[in-house]
Amino acid sequence: MALFRRSTTAEPEPSPAPEVRDPSGRKAGPTPSRKEAEAARRQRVTQTYSKRESRQLNARQNRADRMRALAARDNTPEKALMRDYVDHRFSIGEILLPALVLILATSFLNTIFPRAAVIGTVIMYVYVLAVLVDLYLMWRGFKKVLAQRLPGTSTRGLAFYGANRAIQIRRFRIPSPRVKRGDKY
Repeated sequence: MALFRRSTTAEPEPSPAPEVRDPSGRKAGPTPSRKEAEAARRQRVTQTYSKRESRQLNARQNRADRMRALAARDNTPEKALMRDYVDHRFSIGEILLPALVLILATSFLNTIFPRAAVIGTVIMYVYVLAVLVDLYLMWRGFKKVLAQRLPGTSTRGLAFYGANRAIQIRRFRIPSPRVKRGDKY
């Protein structure tokens, strides 16, 4: 009777695992009952993780989600052009963070060499000013390239996007550089 049959719209059950037989042709053990088979299937579907495994799995999932969101945000032709333009040139902003760490370290020499802090502060301000001038020149050059390659494209947000990329250490840029220094972009 069709009245008591299972609905075909329910989720399909996985194919049963092949029976394990010994060399003589007999089964290795008795066929599991329906209750045992369903419990084994549920355990395969709902695995339990330790706190450490759960954290690692969660961290991997979060990283993958962040990378997908970054790729979606950065997947426009003008941002790709900006990335390539920044990556093809050397920027003194690339070494801004290591330079500032060294300048900060010299400021701790104030007790041994009293003028170290003053000299370090002056050097820091001059260096930051040089980075800002370099970023301004980079922006002017990029606007010319953008007008040639993608005329009529909005530059909204591209200045900060390019400045942020230009002051990052090259090996830590995300997405990673596609263009080597000095290559055509």
